[in-house]
Amino acid sequence: EYVTANVGEIKFEFKAGNFFQNNPYVLPLMVERVLTAATKPNGQGESMTHLIDCYCGSGLFCLSASSMFDVCVGIEVNEKAVKEATANAERNDITNCKFVAASAEAIFESEDPVEVTHSTTGETNSELVKDFPRSTTAVVLDPPRKGCSTQFLSQLEEFGPERVVYMSCDPATQARDARVIGEAGYDVVSVEPFDLFPQTRHIECLAVFERRREGRATEAAR
Repeated sequence: EYVTANVGEIKFEFKAGNFFQNNPYVLPLMVERVLTAATKPNGQGESMTHLIDCYCGSGLFCLSASSMFDVCVGIEVNEKAVKEATANAERNDITNCKFVAASAEAIFESEDPVEVTHSTTGETNSELVKDFPRSTTAVVLDPPRKGCSTQFLSQLEEFGPERVVYMSCDPATQARDARVIGEAGYDVVSVEPFDLFPQTRHIECLAVFERRREGRATEAAR
């Protein structure tokens, strides 16, 4: 049995029992905050052009952001979720998103080209993720409770995107990973919790990281 959910203008369909955020009141706000962070112009005032959505599930963030980026790629270890994400893209006539069934550690070194069709120009482009322009690429992370692996974080550091937008269901592992990301040359510019499960100890927490530049004042430090 499949479940249908609308988030913003995107219609999602996923198999009952598969993971999907289940608070329909807070979820749109949470997605909006992720998109706002991911699409903010970089330090040179340039628009962000490429999005990498790691641990993408059924495509929630990747598809929701598709109209704001030239190219979006999502990676997810669950092959069934990748099929759902691909079907959700087709269902919403989204042509600039590509989904890959693999562990997050595989995305930055992939030799498989990302072939997408620009939604406005109709042009089809083929790029390798490792060739994405670093200064206009945002990486969204939404890992399971255990957080990101040390291998993935090392690859993220080597890739060096302009921005990392990290959503977590466990602030403890997020804090652990935030220290590594900070040591890799990033500043925390904002932290915001979301209470999707009222009257429980569980929260989702959004942390946004920018490549470090001298003189930047962070919202999280104010």
